[in-house]
Amino acid sequence: MRLWGPRNHGVGGGETKINKVIVRVDTDAGIYGLGEVDNFMGVHQAIAYMAGYFKGRDAFSIKSVVSEMLYGTQAPHPADAVRGVMFDQVQAVSFCSPTATPWGPVVWAASGVEIALVDLVGKALRTPAYNLLGGRFREHAKVYLDRSSPDDTTDLDAWRKMAAGAAEAGFTQMKFDIDFMATECVRDVWNRTLNLGQVNRVVERLTAVREAVGPDFELCVDCHMQYNVPDAIRVSNALAHLNLLWIEDPTPIVNPDSCAQVRERTSIPVCIGEMFIAEQFRLFIARGACDILHPDILFCGGMHELRRIGEYAELNHLPIAFHGNGGALATIAAAHVGVATRNFLGLEYHFIETPWIGEFVRRDVPLFRDGQVVLSDAPGLGVELDREVCRRHLAPGESLFD
Repeated sequence: MRLWGPRNHGVGGGETKINKVIVRVDTDAGIYGLGEVDNFMGVHQAIAYMAGYFKGRDAFSIKSVVSEMLYGTQAPHPADAVRGVMFDQVQAVSFCSPTATPWGPVVWAASGVEIALVDLVGKALRTPAYNLLGGRFREHAKVYLDRSSPDDTTDLDAWRKMAAGAAEAGFTQMKFDIDFMATECVRDVWNRTLNLGQVNRVVERLTAVREAVGPDFELCVDCHMQYNVPDAIRVSNALAHLNLLWIEDPTPIVNPDSCAQVRERTSIPVCIGEMFIAEQFRLFIARGACDILHPDILFCGGMHELRRIGEYAELNHLPIAFHGNGGALATIAAAHVGVATRNFLGLEYHFIETPWIGEFVRRDVPLFRDGQVVLSDAPGLGVELDREVCRRHLAPGESLFD
Protein backbone atom coordinates (compact mmCIF):
# COMPACT_ATOMS: atom_id res chain seq x y z
CA MET A 1 0.00 0.00 0.00
CA ARG A 2 1.66 3.18 -1.19
CA LEU A 3 1.08 6.40 0.73
CA TRP A 4 1.75 9.81 -0.79
CA GLY A 5 1.86 13.22 0.82
CA PRO A 6 3.79 16.37 1.62
CA ARG A 7 7.26 16.45 3.09
CA ASN A 8 7.50 19.72 4.93
CA HIS A 9 11.28 19.85 5.14
CA GLY A 10 13.16 17.94 2.49
CA VAL A 11 16.84 17.35 1.87
CA GLY A 12 18.34 20.81 1.54
CA GLY A 13 15.20 22.40 2.95
CA GLY A 14 11.99 23.36 1.19
CA GLU A 15 8.74 21.48 0.69
CA THR A 16 8.35 18.43 -1.52
CA LYS A 17 6.34 15.20 -1.80
CA ILE A 18 7.22 11.76 -0.49
CA ASN A 19 6.10 8.13 -0.76
CA LYS A 20 5.88 5.63 2.07
CA VAL A 21 5.10 1.99 1.26
CA ILE A 22 3.61 -0.51 3.70
CA VAL A 23 3.83 -4.27 3.20
CA ARG A 24 1.36 -6.70 4.80
CA VAL A 25 2.01 -10.44 5.02
CA ASP A 26 -1.05 -12.58 5.79
CA THR A 27 -1.26 -16.18 7.00
CA ASP A 28 -3.93 -18.85 6.79
CA ALA A 29 -4.10 -18.64 10.60
CA GLY A 30 -5.60 -15.15 10.36
CA ILE A 31 -2.50 -13.41 11.75
CA TYR A 32 -0.70 -10.78 9.70
CA GLY A 33 2.42 -8.69 10.01
CA LEU A 34 3.26 -5.17 8.84
CA GLY A 35 6.51 -4.00 7.27
CA GLU A 36 7.78 -0.94 5.43
CA VAL A 37 9.83 -0.58 2.25
CA ASP A 38 11.25 2.45 0.52
CA ASN A 39 9.80 3.40 -2.84
CA PHE A 40 13.06 2.97 -4.75
CA MET A 41 13.13 1.90 -8.36
CA GLY A 42 12.54 -1.84 -8.71
CA VAL A 43 11.16 -2.44 -5.21
CA HIS A 44 7.55 -3.03 -6.27
CA GLN A 45 8.63 -5.64 -8.81
CA ALA A 46 10.79 -7.33 -6.19
CA ILE A 47 7.89 -7.47 -3.72
CA ALA A 48 5.67 -9.01 -6.39
CA TYR A 49 8.40 -11.59 -7.02
CA MET A 50 8.54 -12.45 -3.32
CA ALA A 51 4.75 -12.80 -3.17
CA GLY A 52 4.87 -15.27 -6.04
CA TYR A 53 7.94 -17.17 -4.90
CA PHE A 54 7.39 -17.49 -1.15
CA LYS A 55 3.62 -17.86 -0.90
CA GLY A 56 2.79 -20.95 1.16
CA ARG A 57 6.04 -20.99 3.14
CA ASP A 58 6.22 -21.23 6.93
CA ALA A 59 6.03 -17.69 8.30
CA PHE A 60 8.54 -18.64 11.02
CA SER A 61 11.24 -19.28 8.37
CA ILE A 62 12.32 -15.65 8.47
CA LYS A 63 16.07 -15.98 7.99
CA SER A 64 15.81 -18.65 5.31
CA VAL A 65 13.36 -16.52 3.30
CA VAL A 66 15.78 -13.58 3.31
CA SER A 67 18.79 -15.79 2.56
CA GLU A 68 17.05 -17.53 -0.32
CA MET A 69 15.94 -14.20 -1.78
CA LEU A 70 19.49 -12.84 -1.67
CA TYR A 71 21.59 -15.90 -2.48
CA GLY A 72 19.37 -18.71 -3.76
CA THR A 73 20.13 -22.35 -2.96
CA GLN A 74 21.94 -25.30 -4.48
CA ALA A 75 20.17 -27.71 -6.81
CA PRO A 76 17.90 -29.57 -6.36
CA HIS A 77 16.66 -26.64 -4.19
CA PRO A 78 14.09 -26.78 -1.36
CA ALA A 79 11.12 -29.00 -2.08
CA ASP A 80 8.70 -26.06 -1.78
CA ALA A 81 10.70 -23.71 -4.05
CA VAL A 82 8.75 -22.44 -7.03
CA ARG A 83 9.84 -23.65 -10.45
CA GLY A 84 9.19 -22.14 -13.86
CA VAL A 85 7.07 -19.10 -14.70
CA MET A 86 5.21 -17.53 -11.75
CA PHE A 87 3.22 -14.62 -13.21
CA ASP A 88 3.41 -12.06 -16.02
CA GLN A 89 6.21 -14.07 -17.64
CA VAL A 90 8.44 -13.64 -14.54
CA GLN A 91 10.70 -16.65 -14.12
CA ALA A 92 11.42 -18.13 -10.70
CA VAL A 93 15.17 -18.16 -10.00
CA SER A 94 16.35 -20.74 -7.47
CA PHE A 95 20.14 -20.79 -7.78
CA CYS A 96 20.78 -17.09 -6.97
CA SER A 97 18.88 -13.90 -6.31
CA PRO A 98 16.43 -12.79 -9.01
CA THR A 99 18.99 -10.16 -10.07
CA ALA A 100 22.05 -12.41 -9.56
CA THR A 101 23.29 -9.95 -6.91
CA PRO A 102 22.41 -9.74 -3.19
CA TRP A 103 21.95 -5.96 -3.11
CA GLY A 104 19.66 -3.40 -4.69
CA PRO A 105 15.90 -3.98 -5.06
CA VAL A 106 16.07 -7.61 -3.97
CA VAL A 107 17.42 -6.79 -0.51
CA TRP A 108 15.27 -3.66 -0.21
CA ALA A 109 12.11 -5.68 -0.80
CA ALA A 110 13.33 -8.50 1.44
CA SER A 111 13.89 -5.97 4.22
CA GLY A 112 10.24 -4.91 4.29
CA VAL A 113 8.91 -8.44 4.06
CA GLU A 114 11.28 -9.55 6.83
CA ILE A 115 10.03 -6.76 9.12
CA ALA A 116 6.46 -7.93 8.48
CA LEU A 117 7.40 -11.54 9.25
CA VAL A 118 9.03 -10.54 12.55
CA ASP A 119 5.90 -8.58 13.48
CA LEU A 120 3.77 -11.58 12.52
CA VAL A 121 5.80 -14.12 14.52
CA GLY A 122 5.88 -11.82 17.55
CA LYS A 123 2.08 -11.62 17.41
CA ALA A 124 1.80 -15.40 17.05
CA LEU A 125 4.05 -15.98 20.07
CA ARG A 126 2.60 -12.99 21.96
CA THR A 127 6.00 -11.48 22.62
CA PRO A 128 7.70 -8.22 21.58
CA ALA A 129 9.96 -8.32 18.53
CA TYR A 130 13.04 -7.53 20.61
CA ASN A 131 12.60 -10.85 22.43
CA LEU A 132 12.93 -12.65 19.09
CA LEU A 133 16.38 -11.02 18.84
CA GLY A 134 17.58 -12.22 22.24
CA GLY A 135 16.00 -9.66 24.53
CA ARG A 136 16.81 -6.06 25.26
CA PHE A 137 19.76 -4.29 26.84
CA ARG A 138 17.76 -1.08 27.34
CA GLU A 139 14.14 0.01 27.40
CA HIS A 140 14.44 2.95 25.01
CA ALA A 141 16.19 3.58 21.69
CA LYS A 142 17.85 6.97 21.32
CA VAL A 143 16.84 8.96 18.22
CA TYR A 144 18.91 11.53 16.38
CA LEU A 145 17.41 14.03 13.96
CA ASP A 146 18.58 14.57 10.41
CA ARG A 147 18.06 18.30 9.75
CA SER A 148 19.92 18.61 6.40
CA SER A 149 19.91 22.43 6.38
CA PRO A 150 17.53 25.36 6.84
CA ASP A 151 15.78 26.76 3.78
CA ASP A 152 18.00 29.86 3.80
CA THR A 153 21.48 28.56 4.48
CA THR A 154 22.97 32.06 4.52
CA ASP A 155 20.90 33.04 7.59
CA LEU A 156 22.91 32.11 10.69
CA ASP A 157 19.88 32.73 12.89
CA ALA A 158 18.00 30.05 10.94
CA TRP A 159 20.78 27.56 11.77
CA ARG A 160 20.64 28.56 15.44
CA LYS A 161 16.85 28.30 15.56
CA MET A 162 16.83 24.86 13.94
CA ALA A 163 19.45 23.59 16.37
CA ALA A 164 17.84 25.07 19.46
CA GLY A 165 14.45 23.64 18.47
CA ALA A 166 15.81 20.10 18.38
CA ALA A 167 17.42 20.51 21.80
CA GLU A 168 14.25 21.99 23.29
CA ALA A 169 12.26 19.00 21.96
CA GLY A 170 14.42 16.64 24.00
CA PHE A 171 16.81 15.36 21.32
CA THR A 172 20.51 15.16 22.08
CA GLN A 173 21.99 14.60 18.61
CA MET A 174 21.42 15.88 15.09
CA LYS A 175 23.03 15.76 11.69
CA PHE A 176 23.49 18.24 8.85
CA ASP A 177 24.39 17.78 5.17
CA ILE A 178 27.68 19.32 4.08
CA ASP A 179 26.70 19.13 0.40
CA PHE A 180 23.70 21.41 1.03
CA MET A 181 25.26 23.82 3.52
CA ALA A 182 26.83 26.30 1.12
CA THR A 183 25.55 25.64 -2.38
CA GLU A 184 25.98 29.30 -3.29
CA CYS A 185 29.74 28.70 -3.21
CA VAL A 186 29.79 25.70 -5.56
CA ARG A 187 31.51 26.54 -8.86
CA ASP A 188 31.53 23.11 -10.50
CA VAL A 189 28.85 20.51 -9.74
CA TRP A 190 30.85 17.67 -11.32
CA ASN A 191 34.36 17.58 -9.90
CA ARG A 192 33.78 16.36 -6.30
CA THR A 193 35.58 19.34 -4.80
CA LEU A 194 35.01 21.66 -1.86
CA ASN A 195 36.53 25.08 -2.52
CA LEU A 196 37.86 27.19 0.34
CA GLY A 197 34.85 29.52 0.34
CA GLN A 198 32.54 26.54 0.67
CA VAL A 199 34.64 25.07 3.49
CA ASN A 200 34.66 28.40 5.32
CA ARG A 201 30.87 28.80 5.06
CA VAL A 202 30.34 25.21 6.30
CA VAL A 203 32.56 25.93 9.31
CA GLU A 204 30.80 29.25 9.98
CA ARG A 205 27.32 27.72 9.88
CA LEU A 206 28.13 24.69 11.97
CA THR A 207 29.88 26.91 14.50
CA ALA A 208 26.60 28.80 14.89
CA VAL A 209 24.87 25.47 15.53
CA ARG A 210 27.45 24.46 18.13
CA GLU A 211 27.06 27.80 19.90
CA ALA A 212 23.26 27.36 19.97
CA VAL A 213 23.25 23.87 21.52
CA GLY A 214 26.36 24.01 23.69
CA PRO A 215 29.36 21.71 24.06
CA ASP A 216 27.54 18.54 25.19
CA PHE A 217 25.12 18.16 22.28
CA GLU A 218 26.24 15.58 19.70
CA LEU A 219 26.62 16.92 16.15
CA CYS A 220 27.49 15.02 13.00
CA VAL A 221 27.66 15.72 9.27
CA ASP A 222 26.88 13.82 6.08
CA CYS A 223 28.74 14.19 2.79
CA HIS A 224 26.40 11.94 0.76
CA MET A 225 29.37 10.26 -0.94
CA GLN A 226 30.09 13.46 -2.88
CA TYR A 227 33.75 14.36 -2.41
CA ASN A 228 37.27 13.43 -3.39
CA VAL A 229 39.80 12.30 -0.79
CA PRO A 230 41.80 15.53 -0.26
CA ASP A 231 38.74 17.74 0.03
CA ALA A 232 36.99 15.34 2.40
CA ILE A 233 40.13 15.51 4.56
CA ARG A 234 40.26 19.29 4.24
CA VAL A 235 36.70 19.88 5.44
CA SER A 236 37.06 17.30 8.20
CA ASN A 237 40.13 18.99 9.60
CA ALA A 238 38.49 22.41 9.33
CA LEU A 239 35.61 21.13 11.47
CA ALA A 240 37.73 19.30 14.02
CA HIS A 241 37.41 22.04 16.66
CA LEU A 242 33.63 21.46 16.83
CA ASN A 243 34.16 17.97 18.28
CA LEU A 244 31.78 16.20 15.87
CA LEU A 245 30.58 12.68 16.55
CA TRP A 246 31.16 11.63 12.93
CA ILE A 247 31.57 12.57 9.29
CA GLU A 248 29.42 10.30 7.13
CA ASP A 249 30.15 8.84 3.70
CA PRO A 250 32.89 11.37 2.86
CA THR A 251 33.81 9.73 -0.47
CA PRO A 252 31.99 7.40 -2.88
CA ILE A 253 31.36 4.19 -0.95
CA VAL A 254 32.29 1.76 -3.73
CA ASN A 255 35.94 1.94 -2.67
CA PRO A 256 37.02 1.26 0.93
CA ASP A 257 40.53 2.54 0.19
CA SER A 258 39.34 6.13 -0.28
CA CYS A 259 37.39 6.04 2.99
CA ALA A 260 40.43 4.57 4.70
CA GLN A 261 42.60 7.44 3.45
CA VAL A 262 40.17 9.98 4.91
CA ARG A 263 40.00 8.10 8.19
CA GLU A 264 43.79 7.99 8.48
CA ARG A 265 44.13 11.77 8.13
CA THR A 266 41.28 13.23 10.19
CA SER A 267 40.39 13.18 13.88
CA ILE A 268 36.64 13.02 13.19
CA PRO A 269 35.31 9.42 13.21
CA VAL A 270 34.20 8.16 9.79
CA CYS A 271 30.70 6.66 9.59
CA ILE A 272 29.62 4.62 6.55
CA GLY A 273 27.16 2.14 5.16
CA GLU A 274 23.52 3.20 4.83
CA MET A 275 23.11 1.11 1.65
CA PHE A 276 25.35 -1.80 2.68
CA ILE A 277 24.55 -5.42 3.36
CA ALA A 278 26.56 -7.35 5.95
CA GLU A 279 29.28 -8.52 3.58
CA GLN A 280 30.04 -4.97 2.44
CA PHE A 281 30.53 -3.89 6.04
CA ARG A 282 32.96 -6.77 6.47
CA LEU A 283 35.06 -5.44 3.59
CA PHE A 284 35.21 -1.90 5.00
CA ILE A 285 36.03 -3.09 8.51
CA ALA A 286 38.80 -5.35 7.18
CA ARG A 287 40.31 -2.38 5.32
CA GLY A 288 40.18 -0.11 8.37
CA ALA A 289 37.88 2.24 6.47
CA CYS A 290 35.34 3.14 9.15
CA ASP A 291 34.91 3.98 12.82
CA ILE A 292 31.11 3.72 13.04
CA LEU A 293 28.79 1.43 11.07
CA HIS A 294 25.55 2.94 9.77
CA PRO A 295 23.18 0.34 8.25
CA ASP A 296 19.53 0.99 7.45
CA ILE A 297 16.84 -1.54 8.31
CA LEU A 298 15.19 -0.83 4.93
CA PHE A 299 18.30 -1.61 2.91
CA CYS A 300 20.33 -4.28 4.75
CA GLY A 301 17.83 -7.16 4.80
CA GLY A 302 15.61 -6.31 7.76
CA MET A 303 15.75 -6.79 11.50
CA HIS A 304 17.81 -9.97 11.81
CA GLU A 305 20.43 -8.74 9.32
CA LEU A 306 20.61 -5.40 11.12
CA ARG A 307 21.21 -7.24 14.38
CA ARG A 308 23.84 -9.45 12.69
CA ILE A 309 25.72 -6.37 11.46
CA GLY A 310 25.60 -4.97 14.98
CA GLU A 311 27.07 -8.14 16.41
CA TYR A 312 29.87 -8.16 13.85
CA ALA A 313 30.65 -4.54 14.70
CA GLU A 314 30.72 -5.48 18.39
CA LEU A 315 33.20 -8.27 17.69
CA ASN A 316 35.42 -5.64 16.09
CA HIS A 317 34.86 -3.24 19.02
CA LEU A 318 33.06 -0.71 16.81
CA PRO A 319 29.83 1.16 17.57
CA ILE A 320 26.78 1.06 15.33
CA ALA A 321 24.21 3.72 14.57
CA PHE A 322 21.17 3.11 12.38
CA HIS A 323 20.53 5.19 9.29
CA GLY A 324 16.80 5.87 9.09
CA ASN A 325 15.09 6.47 5.78
CA GLY A 326 11.79 5.08 7.06
CA GLY A 327 8.61 6.39 8.58
CA ALA A 328 6.94 5.38 11.81
CA LEU A 329 6.83 1.65 11.10
CA ALA A 330 10.47 1.23 10.06
CA THR A 331 11.56 3.50 12.93
CA ILE A 332 9.82 1.34 15.52
CA ALA A 333 11.18 -1.85 13.92
CA ALA A 334 14.72 -0.43 14.04
CA ALA A 335 14.19 0.61 17.66
CA HIS A 336 13.41 -3.03 18.55
CA VAL A 337 16.79 -3.97 17.07
CA GLY A 338 18.49 -1.04 18.79
CA VAL A 339 17.38 -2.03 22.27
CA ALA A 340 18.57 -5.60 21.58
CA THR A 341 22.01 -4.53 20.29
CA ARG A 342 24.76 -3.93 22.83
CA ASN A 343 26.84 -1.40 20.86
CA PHE A 344 23.90 0.69 19.58
CA LEU A 345 24.46 4.48 19.45
CA GLY A 346 21.21 5.83 18.05
CA LEU A 347 18.60 5.78 15.31
CA GLU A 348 18.13 8.45 12.65
CA TYR A 349 14.81 10.13 11.86
CA HIS A 350 14.31 12.50 8.92
CA PHE A 351 10.70 13.61 9.17
CA ILE A 352 10.16 15.49 12.42
CA GLU A 353 8.44 18.37 10.58
CA THR A 354 6.07 16.08 8.63
CA PRO A 355 3.64 14.64 11.23
CA TRP A 356 1.74 12.17 9.02
CA ILE A 357 4.90 10.12 8.35
CA GLY A 358 5.15 9.47 12.08
CA GLU A 359 1.44 8.76 12.44
CA PHE A 360 0.45 6.21 9.75
CA VAL A 361 0.82 3.50 12.38
CA ARG A 362 -0.38 3.93 15.94
CA ARG A 363 0.37 2.41 19.33
CA ASP A 364 -0.30 3.14 22.98
CA VAL A 365 2.57 5.63 23.35
CA PRO A 366 3.82 8.49 21.12
CA LEU A 367 6.47 7.75 18.53
CA PHE A 368 9.07 9.76 20.50
CA ARG A 369 9.40 10.69 24.13
CA ASP A 370 12.34 12.80 25.32
CA GLY A 371 14.26 12.10 22.13
CA GLN A 372 13.81 8.33 22.30
CA VAL A 373 11.56 5.57 20.97
CA VAL A 374 9.91 3.99 23.99
CA LEU A 375 9.07 0.29 23.59
CA SER A 376 6.43 -1.60 25.52
CA ASP A 377 5.75 -5.33 25.98
CA ALA A 378 3.15 -5.35 23.18
CA PRO A 379 3.53 -8.34 20.85
CA GLY A 380 5.40 -8.04 17.56
CA LEU A 381 6.19 -4.45 16.68
CA GLY A 382 3.29 -3.30 18.85
CA VAL A 383 1.66 -1.24 16.09
CA GLU A 384 -1.48 -1.13 13.99
CA LEU A 385 -2.28 0.99 10.97
CA ASP A 386 -4.00 4.27 11.61
CA ARG A 387 -6.54 3.77 8.87
CA GLU A 388 -7.67 7.40 8.81
CA VAL A 389 -4.13 8.72 8.32
CA CYS A 390 -3.53 6.08 5.64
CA ARG A 391 -6.82 6.88 3.91
CA ARG A 392 -5.99 10.59 3.75
CA HIS A 393 -2.60 9.82 2.19
CA LEU A 394 -3.36 6.98 -0.20
CA ALA A 395 -1.46 7.36 -3.44
CA PRO A 396 -3.53 7.47 -6.65
CA GLY A 397 -4.83 4.01 -7.56
CA GLU A 398 -4.10 2.55 -4.09
CA SER A 399 -6.63 1.15 -1.60
CA LEU A 400 -6.55 0.33 2.08
CA PHE A 401 -5.71 -3.20 3.15
CA ASP A 402 -8.85 -5.27 3.83
